[in-house]
Amino acid sequence: PTQTAPLDDGEGKYTLVGLVSHIGKNTGSGHYVAHLRKGEEGGDGKGGWTIFNDERVALSESPPFRHAYLYLFRRDDAVGSPKEGY
Repeated sequence: PTQTAPLDDGEGKYTLVGLVSHIGKNTGSGHYVAHLRKGEEGGDGKGGWTIFNDERVALSESPPFRHAYLYLFRRDDAVGSPKEGY
């Protein structure tokens, strides 16, 4: 029998850092926009979201979290500190 070593690659914690959504009546009209997290939400007061809409970039006051087509995540327990053996 083949033996495999258990994988020890952390807890697998992720943070949502961006999403892509569609503005328009249907997929045949309108366009896609991106919302990206600005900084870290927390004690520094610099968190929040930015919308990238064609040539306009602005503060996104209410990103459409429930209606996005694509979600972008960052793995928290691997960024900047890879374990030996990866």
